[in-house]
Amino acid sequence: MSFIDFARNNGVDINPSKLYASDKIQRCGTVNKPRSTNGSFFWDGRRGWVMDWSGDAMVIWYNDPNNKPWTPSEKKAWAEKRAAAADDQTVRYQRAADEAEVTFKRAEIASHSYLKNKGFEDEKGFVLNKQLLIPMRNVVTNKLQGYQAIWWNSEARGYEKKMQYGMRAKNAVLYLGDRQAPEAWLVEGFANGLTVRAALKSVGIPAAVVVCFSASNMVQVADQIKGFRYIFADNDESKTGEKAAIETGLPWTMPDKVGYDSNDMQFFDGLFSVVAKIMQLRSMYLQKTG
Repeated sequence: MSFIDFARNNGVDINPSKLYASDKIQRCGTVNKPRSTNGSFFWDGRRGWVMDWSGDAMVIWYNDPNNKPWTPSEKKAWAEKRAAAADDQTVRYQRAADEAEVTFKRAEIASHSYLKNKGFEDEKGFVLNKQLLIPMRNVVTNKLQGYQAIWWNSEARGYEKKMQYGMRAKNAVLYLGDRQAPEAWLVEGFANGLTVRAALKSVGIPAAVVVCFSASNMVQVADQIKGFRYIFADNDESKTGEKAAIETGLPWTMPDKVGYDSNDMQFFDGLFSVVAKIMQLRSMYLQKTG
């Protein structure tokens, strides 16, 4: 297996034109976010390793049977270099968080076309330079880690979403509702969170909604949230949402139609269709747990 194929199998996306022998750690994208710098690798022309900073930040060693394997002393030396790189990364994450704090102070609380388009005429959010800014906070400490920006792309005739450059996306969520609520519903996107919150409120269920921003992060944060937890997954054609929901080990539901998320259900089938899914799942889970 080539080093590039090895990297992709482990979530790291290396551009072949950027792969060359070096004695330095290189940054690159990941399979999930190819435009980011969340991946890193080392390649000396024969041997190498890869690491995904947005995941567990574990080094995965590439041992080509045709070349000399890594020795314990070599691995130790690289561990020291990675520790220094980790310190630098922590500084960059904090810098991004500080920049986010300044950005939100400049933003105004206002309506936005994205919210109206998703069925929430009266909803307001942080708006700056025509972008809707969604705060992304640490799931445990609630400290700001960065934000997701949403804006209308007139050329593409659609809304674009992008996380703040340089921020730490891992463990970053947005709570809608009381963080201490006895029940929490985990969703991927912000509009889905607004829909599930509206559905829960319509039937008087005191629950928080946790926007996780991605299926992989949903799996990451699921065990860090207290109380009863449920998943309202997206019904992706790729089954990404379903696989993530199953991986959490939590009770889960999703739209019946492929390609739908909860907000699509609200738009096309009405809010009660979302309520029905919620009530059905809660009923099944509570019966099992007594």
